[in-house]
Amino acid sequence: MSIVTNTICINPRKAMISEALYLYYLNALLNGNKQQCKDIIINQIDQKVSLKEIYKDLFQRSMYRIGQMWEKEKCSISSEHIATKITEGLVDLVTNKYSTDNKNGKSVVITCIDKEYHELGARMVAGFFETHGWNSIFVGANIPCNEIIKLIGEKKPDVVGISSSFYININRLIKLIQSLKDEFPNQEIIVGGQALAEGRSECLSQFPNVSYISCLNTLEEYIQKYQS
Repeated sequence: MSIVTNTICINPRKAMISEALYLYYLNALLNGNKQQCKDIIINQIDQKVSLKEIYKDLFQRSMYRIGQMWEKEKCSISSEHIATKITEGLVDLVTNKYSTDNKNGKSVVITCIDKEYHELGARMVAGFFETHGWNSIFVGANIPCNEIIKLIGEKKPDVVGISSSFYININRLIKLIQSLKDEFPNQEIIVGGQALAEGRSECLSQFPNVSYISCLNTLEEYIQKYQS
């Protein structure tokens, strides 16, 4: 599927981001060089590299690597936080560049569960919906359950997206889904994040209309199927 914006097509060609470019970007990100990172991303946009490739092969891959480095004490927590903030700004930049004026009338609310402070993945998902013509409402991190329920009641979105990164918070995730189903039995819900990786998504099978989104490819398939 190709969605045309004012000047850019989301999938104009099959583009690959080279290993050399990834390493160049990763080094700039580790050094906290925001301008260099921005220049790299703008160049990729000018080259009409697809949104998904930028998200996956630069943003997602580099942040996974920095997270691994932090776990092995090869990267400071301040460097990780700076990299995250730079990436958040670049996600917004890319989303704006690839957004379409051809809205499809559908809306999605993207949120994180209570006590979940990692929102970068959720921000990317919100942007991905936006570039596919949806009205995307990104709530952010650490949102209490009652506030999410109140917002859903006000906005009445077609889809609710929930992000959960840590397995220790899985009980909060299940509680939120159950609360949403109690209030809105027919609500379509998608769930993403590392908390449900490695087969742990089976806990969602007890709920109707709840889907686990493991990656951007799965998200793209979900959006295409939902819109059709």
